Amino acid sequence: MDFFERMEEKTGVCLNDVQKQAVVHTEGPLLLLASPGSGKTTTLNMKIGYLLLEKKVRADQIMAVTFSKASAQDMSDRFDSFFSGLTEDKVYFSTIHSFAFKVVREWLRKNRQDFLIIEGNISEEELKKGFNGPDIPLHKHFILKKLFEDTNGAQISDDDMDELMTYISYVKNRMISGKGLEKVQVNVKNAASIFHSYEQFKNHHEDRILLDFDDMLTYCYHILLEDEEILSKYQRQFEYILTDESQDNSVVQHKIVELLAKPHNNLCVVADDDQSIFMWRGSDVKNLLQFEKTFANATVMTMSQNYRSSQEIVNTSNQFIKRNQNRYPKEMFTENPSANSVQIKSMRSYEDQLKYVTEEIKRSGWDEEIAVLYRNNSSAVPLVDKLDKAGIPFYMKDIDAKFFKHWIVEDMLNFMRFSYNDRRVDILERIHTKFNAYISKQQIAFLKKKPTHTSVFDTLLDSELPSYQQKYITKAKQQFKNINQMEPAKAIRTIREKLGYDRAITNMCEKYGFNAEHLFGILDTLEEIAEGLGSLKGFADRLKELEKLIQTSKYNKSKSKLTLTTFHSAKGLEFDRVYMTDLVDGVVPSKDDMDRYRNKEYGPMEEATRLFYVGMTRARNHLELLSYNYKGNERVTESIFVQNVRKIVQPKSANASVKGTPHSSDASLMQMDDMDIGEEVVHKKFGIGAIKVFNGELIGIEFEEAGYKELNVGICVENGLLWKSDKVTEG
Repeated sequence: MDFFERMEEKTGVCLNDVQKQAVVHTEGPLLLLASPGSGKTTTLNMKIGYLLLEKKVRADQIMAVTFSKASAQDMSDRFDSFFSGLTEDKVYFSTIHSFAFKVVREWLRKNRQDFLIIEGNISEEELKKGFNGPDIPLHKHFILKKLFEDTNGAQISDDDMDELMTYISYVKNRMISGKGLEKVQVNVKNAASIFHSYEQFKNHHEDRILLDFDDMLTYCYHILLEDEEILSKYQRQFEYILTDESQDNSVVQHKIVELLAKPHNNLCVVADDDQSIFMWRGSDVKNLLQFEKTFANATVMTMSQNYRSSQEIVNTSNQFIKRNQNRYPKEMFTENPSANSVQIKSMRSYEDQLKYVTEEIKRSGWDEEIAVLYRNNSSAVPLVDKLDKAGIPFYMKDIDAKFFKHWIVEDMLNFMRFSYNDRRVDILERIHTKFNAYISKQQIAFLKKKPTHTSVFDTLLDSELPSYQQKYITKAKQQFKNINQMEPAKAIRTIREKLGYDRAITNMCEKYGFNAEHLFGILDTLEEIAEGLGSLKGFADRLKELEKLIQTSKYNKSKSKLTLTTFHSAKGLEFDRVYMTDLVDGVVPSKDDMDRYRNKEYGPMEEATRLFYVGMTRARNHLELLSYNYKGNERVTESIFVQNVRKIVQPKSANASVKGTPHSSDASLMQMDDMDIGEEVVHKKFGIGAIKVFNGELIGIEFEEAGYKELNVGICVENGLLWKSDKVTEG
């Protein structure tokens, strides 16, 4: 009985021909391209078993590396389930980080160098305590906080801290240095300068080196490059190296693996270039696309059979990912039975989307595993609100309650607190620059010295004020009084519009480079939560309830059929039913993806396409794509990706033809007043498209066939080049 027959008898695993070829290919470099649901972890474990049982390779000569601790544990557990009783040998399953730390510790001890890890979990009490005086707590968060303040003369916001951390991790994982640091797109002021100061602080701190998690990788790479003794030791030990989820590896991680694999290059890289979605963490799909250049005599195999999804989902996903140019050509297929076609639902409003998802989940069978996917964690908050009110339990993959601590949320609560008691100078001090009263720091200092028995507004009005300010302060006093009597949703809208909070946020974004889209998204979410609540106190209490719900949802993993997760965190998971939400331009793909695409920087848009593909391929037999036309009062446009999918699943309507030729007297010709973001149009030369940009002079249109074009509005109108999409009929 050969190896595969024995494995089928022992484990029930029956490999297909490509999987078998991958298992027995043990000598030389192999890139195994594994489509979603193609059984890559099973194949990888069978390959390890083959090395042990057939090739008689010692377990300590095999290194199996994967991206995360969870994946390493999963591989180890599956190996034990397959081969318990067949071998006592234990293979080294590891993340690259843990291996790198092992190398770094060995080198530091060899050189009698003391070190301290400065990254890890930090409690809320420690965050609040912060630091006083010249001594900085030796934690990455506090070090960067102090360096930001020293460099920019201002306190760092939570958003800036997150972005600064991401920037530092990115440049280290991409091995960027010198002038390249300035070229990386980042919204944090003087980020490159702060990075230099951070590295100097770590490397010249008394008698020990300070290390963060990314230093494990960069130090390991340089140690292997420069210490021949350590490199040779690990090259001799690990004769066979297998890496899983390699599309997620950063540039420095790929370099470490390349060094270890020499000189034999008995390396098996399991990856899917179509699922490379962590560019912001330093991964680079180019490493996979250049595999055959990096390794001489490399073999590339493709595992294209999908064992997870229905024919409709596989076929649609396979066609969709082909919009990307930089990828290995492959045709994913399945022998699974047919099910429902991919559903596209376009609703009037964001609120309608929330209601629809909630009702669909209520109607679904209790034996179904369901996932709701979204682009950003903050998108989950109003959904959690709706699910809780409907009595639907859920498990949240990413426990991220930072939303409730965000300064925008705190601002809104402070406005409401101040409406209860406008004698509170301490609250006014936090919000006085964010509404239309033009209260200065000097006036705040003046108020602090005064008794607190009367309204701060009355105190100011009794003092000497510029004439213009008297009017605004009188108006603000009345508005705060009104807010106290309003329902929360109306109160938030009044704060945003009548008190001028939205304008203040816009000014801050322009001045400090904050992400306006993100901040206004938080405000929209607060309005969604506030809808239907009767009092301002009820709104504050509801926020606390939702925060607790999200934090405790991790205990529902085995109890709930419903998982809420971001697109990124959904990778590697699968569900019976999947709802992909918020599929509007500016969210999926993001505004930044679209802006960079217009500037002919195509990488981010290709990654956004891969992220959408990952979402689609999580579904076993039911997939729905959900979009809407309005978020609050703002008109939004259906995602270009949804339009791509519609062309695949509804080819007749997508391949509509135009009857007749337009002429200047045709009533359907587009005039200046007809043009609006999101409108579908037909161009005489470029065909069907949707307006993405319109500024009076230029019109930007995303055409289904010709791609994005920017056209002169006057020329289009004068020459009758554009007409309304109601001219489109099925041909």
